[in-house]
Amino acid sequence: MMRQIIVTAFLLFSIHLFSQEVLVGLGNNPKILNSKIHQTNSKSNVVRTLPFIDDFSSENIFPADSLWQDNMVFINNDYPLYPVSVGVATFDAIDSKGKIYSNAISTAFPADTLTSVKVRLDSCFIGGVLNPVNISDSIYFSFYYQPQGIGNAPEQEDSLLLEFYSDSQSKWYRVWGAGGETIQNFYNTNQQYFKPVIIAITDSLKYFSSNFQFRFRNFASLANNNIPSWAGNVDQWNIDYVYLNRARSFADSVYRSDICFVNRATTLLKNYEAMPWNQYKINPASEMADTLHNLISNLDDATKNTTYKFDVFDETNTSVHAYNGGNANLDTFIPNGYQTYPPHAKPSLDGFAYPSSSGDSASFNVVHVIKDGLLGDELRWNDTVRFNQKFYNYYAYDDGCPEAGYGLTPANSKLAVRFTLGTPDTLRAVDMYFNQTYNDVSQKSFYLTVWSSLSPETIVYEKHGLIPLYEDSLNLFHRYYLDTPVSLSGTFYVGWKQLTADFLNIGFDRNTNSNSAIFYNTSGTWMNTMYSGSLMIRPVLGKALPVGVIENSSMYDGIKTYPNPVTDNQLFFKIQNIESIKDLKEVIIYDFSGRQIYRTKFNQQIILPDLTNGVYYLDVINQQGLPVHKDKLIIIK
Repeated sequence: MMRQIIVTAFLLFSIHLFSQEVLVGLGNNPKILNSKIHQTNSKSNVVRTLPFIDDFSSENIFPADSLWQDNMVFINNDYPLYPVSVGVATFDAIDSKGKIYSNAISTAFPADTLTSVKVRLDSCFIGGVLNPVNISDSIYFSFYYQPQGIGNAPEQEDSLLLEFYSDSQSKWYRVWGAGGETIQNFYNTNQQYFKPVIIAITDSLKYFSSNFQFRFRNFASLANNNIPSWAGNVDQWNIDYVYLNRARSFADSVYRSDICFVNRATTLLKNYEAMPWNQYKINPASEMADTLHNLISNLDDATKNTTYKFDVFDETNTSVHAYNGGNANLDTFIPNGYQTYPPHAKPSLDGFAYPSSSGDSASFNVVHVIKDGLLGDELRWNDTVRFNQKFYNYYAYDDGCPEAGYGLTPANSKLAVRFTLGTPDTLRAVDMYFNQTYNDVSQKSFYLTVWSSLSPETIVYEKHGLIPLYEDSLNLFHRYYLDTPVSLSGTFYVGWKQLTADFLNIGFDRNTNSNSAIFYNTSGTWMNTMYSGSLMIRPVLGKALPVGVIENSSMYDGIKTYPNPVTDNQLFFKIQNIESIKDLKEVIIYDFSGRQIYRTKFNQQIILPDLTNGVYYLDVINQQGLPVHKDKLIIIK
């Protein structure tokens, strides 16, 4: 079945003959792609005894070495919708290096695998004594699963499978599977966002050995679309709360006596994830949210008396605020569902505002803790969530991580994101996060545009000749500098006018929602977006920015650009590890505004065009299209 791209207008004759906003999956996973930890797909040969439990609440993006043998799935809080506890394992079409699988096709292909370490089902500890396992020990395996979440729905022919390994027969057996569907259909059928699966392990000949293992696998299929820039990551499945133990029953789907957070910690600000410190200090109280939005679960089968608090720490780790929520009784998750604290109410911030200082920036760490009584429960790792509140020189609606890509058609379409100043300020630059597009090397151009009003449309700044630029882990947002600073007050809008019908693929964060501030114009009329989420566009304001903010950086050790400054047209690259050369593809030169001015095949010696004196930026691109070396280049002749 051909996967249909979600559109806001009818498809008429040709892709170039209709107006629409488009939302697609990512061509890679930026958190995995830019991880400084280089993971492999095979870990140490660990053997565990019962119980085996993982609710994926770790802050790591890869599965725990002590529990899992591979790294293909993504551990995250980004893709689930109302999970059992904070954090899930997400299966999709992206491999352990953060890229779409090289074998990906438009029909179902094997994608991610999550394989447990070896688990001893031949014996277990009872009362501190190792005893043989038999059928009367009542061993059950359980987990929760969800198709799509806030990602892309797997098609019917896509699937999620569970397999058990028989050591005696050296064979994997399929014991459970589910076909793809939308999250809405899944919820309508099950009346819950995550469905429990529980399986009795009774075949002692097959599975009661010292080398028992289990694994989850998914089959995915890429969009079969003739527009390469629209192809992206698809077919998400989320699993949560994997639990294998003895002395269980069909009614026992979770580890008992667990009080836990459900979602990530959120900003305490009313309108933004981050904002300039000088803007916040004008009227702190007006910028703060009225209530908290943390969801909590009581996974026990009995009401629990709990305590809740949150603390705010400054950059010196000094507490600047402590909130004690006191004691409250939490109802059971089944059948009462998720709760806030205190239950059946909207928790108040009690007039809290971040303390002001004379500096031009600040950051705070907000730590939330929930406990079962005074001591807490046995699974403590899901009882704490954190949020880092940033006050620098930019506004941000997004949380810094995209779950999708956004774009417009046709040519001459316009996009604008609204921001509101508390006091007049100066716009210096705009940070944008463009997703790298799967299998698409076309050049796309746009005008960086700033408006003071959309009705009537009033442009106060425009810069042409820009293209989407992708950054590595050192700076995921690319900074587009304004040629002339723009003085602003009150409400203003930042965005673009695109010159082609190409899909620009700006990052779209689906975990924060600022859709009331997103506007597009594809046919002469400004309209509010139909999608819930936030565009990854951040205006940078305040005092003048330093020249040369991009320093020499390299994904590989030992790449050096010389001479620098350049006094003629010859540029050389010194490569410490000669094996790295075969992975290097291109050299790209940008001017100070971020406009591409030269592109050539990589060689250790290149001849530059006749450039005028000044500051330029240089990227060395690898065979996968990623910038692996960046440098500031100074031309002096």
